[in-house]
Amino acid sequence: MMLPFPYLVFSLALAVPVDSAGANEVCIEDWSTAVPVVKSEGLASVEAVTVLARKRLKGSVVKVTLCMQGQTYVYRLLMRGRDGRHTRIIVDAKRPFSR
Repeated sequence: MMLPFPYLVFSLALAVPVDSAGANEVCIEDWSTAVPVVKSEGLASVEAVTVLARKRLKGSVVKVTLCMQGQTYVYRLLMRGRDGRHTRIIVDAKRPFSR
């Protein structure tokens, strides 16, 4: 589903490009902007992703960010493991942890 042009421009203005490793990636830091994208694109909710991450990765979720890599939406998760170490995980936003 395509977003209306003014909304898309506004969303991209609030989006934050990530470091050079993700040069083709744009992230939406503000969840008041990200939630309408999640709904309109049929993505998994951040709540569902958080529950799945806790179960599968055996840690706590510190932060979740919605990003677009090329033409695909992904969630970037910052996890804290049981040992206290932080790990960054990227999952498909439509089908998280499907593999």
